[in-house]
Amino acid sequence: MEVATWLLLVIGILGAADIALYHAASHGIRSHPDSRAELVIHSLRGPTYATLFLFVPNFALRGAYFWALVGWLIVDVAISIVDFAMERESRRFFGGLPSGEYVLHVVIAMVFGAFVASIFFGAGHWGFEPTAISWQPAAVPAVLRGLLAVMAAGVFYSGVLDALAAIRLTGVPRRATSKK
Repeated sequence: MEVATWLLLVIGILGAADIALYHAASHGIRSHPDSRAELVIHSLRGPTYATLFLFVPNFALRGAYFWALVGWLIVDVAISIVDFAMERESRRFFGGLPSGEYVLHVVIAMVFGAFVASIFFGAGHWGFEPTAISWQPAAVPAVLRGLLAVMAAGVFYSGVLDALAAIRLTGVPRRATSKK
């Protein structure tokens, strides 16, 4: 899971840049009622990535646990598809999704694809072994695994902030006009 661990680091850095540059600094979506649905979707990403950041670099997931990981990856893909589909409307008030954010999302999606492929190439055989979960740290520097644990806490906290913002914005009228 060494390659998958390094790719998770890249995903974490790119995701943090997306949140800092586009969600917080330029658009401040946590304060805009037009972005409420997007915030709900983003709140799901927090626990999804926190789980990946903690489990992939630290544990061997065999049998049913491996297939649960595959299911978790499918959930993340579904979250991404819904997120991409709603962002245009969510950001209409801001003049649309910035080109830089769109490009960043494409790059993250490509790295995520490489991440999934690395899991299947590096640990796909785990799916056919007896069901077990065991502590088996990836052969990467301990500081990398520690950094991913910090990222897990950060992305989980970001998801909580998104959920709280979505709740706070409930009932606040939208500002953008919908083109239907």
